[in-house]
Amino acid sequence: MSKNYCSEHEVKQNITKKVTCHEKMQAFLDYLRRPKTVFDLKDRTKALLLLVAIIIGVQYLLKRFVL
Repeated sequence: MSKNYCSEHEVKQNITKKVTCHEKMQAFLDYLRRPKTVFDLKDRTKALLLLVAIIIGVQYLLKRFVL
């Protein structure tokens, strides 16, 4: 065995593929089709409440500063 063990082996590159918007949408739709467990329902409820809070916040900011 030589002193430089790494020189004897090929190093694999971790090349990440750029994810397209279509692939993100497909993954989201697959996520929605998965079986619903108690934890999924809790997570989705939290996500829905966060989305509603963001929408209400944006509407408030628009009313406050634009109109």
